[in-house]
Amino acid sequence: MEVEPIPLRELLGEDVVIISSNSTEKIPLLTNLKLLTMGAEAYIFRAKFMDFEVIVKWRFPKSYVPKELDEKIRKSRTKLEAKVMWKALALGIKVPIPLFVDLDSGVLIMTFIDGIVLRDAAEKINKSTMCKVVETVGSYAAMLHMNGIAHGDLTTSNVIIANDGVYLIDFGLATFTKRSEDMAIDIHVFFRSLESTHHRIEDFAKECFVNGYRQVAGNSNTELLIKAVNSIRLRGRYVAARKLRTEWVM
Repeated sequence: MEVEPIPLRELLGEDVVIISSNSTEKIPLLTNLKLLTMGAEAYIFRAKFMDFEVIVKWRFPKSYVPKELDEKIRKSRTKLEAKVMWKALALGIKVPIPLFVDLDSGVLIMTFIDGIVLRDAAEKINKSTMCKVVETVGSYAAMLHMNGIAHGDLTTSNVIIANDGVYLIDFGLATFTKRSEDMAIDIHVFFRSLESTHHRIEDFAKECFVNGYRQVAGNSNTELLIKAVNSIRLRGRYVAARKLRTEWVM
């Protein structure tokens, strides 16, 4: 379904005036808009925002959802995503920085992270580097969980290896929660992404992830959460296309 990015075209037409001690300059707010992906919920663009390289996420209107409900959902999800990202930054987790939020239009503009997606790099980088990256992801997951946040889509596709460190991206499904099961699902989803895409290194990578998680959450919290992960797998709530082991042993 083609959707006209009207709010983005409106942003493209806006200018910003920059005033310094000896000059005044007018520049466009948003330029060089290029579509990267089209999802069921949002379009993702790369662009320049006041001359900074950015990612633009636009939750477009859904014609099959009643208008008032659609506006409410788009507004609340955009607000929540930005709020979670700011909280993650405050915790010391590397994530894109939200630069601009338009709740009415469902637009979130954030810094562009120049790096390699872990999904593409996992079996190309050396074992030591891979372990350090996944340990960092585990520590990030623990930081989020210890502060009542579930990422919601913690996969190797949502981890970027950049020159200045490891970044988590795409907080579109993130929630503030106290439910241990929501946090266990984060770990389960990450393990499943390893099993389905990186099965040759999955056991090694899982061990590194748990080590990173344990460094932040401690032994007791980590053991309890792994038990919850195994419970989810045993119940078969997330059935894979291929048969998997029903329990992962630490």
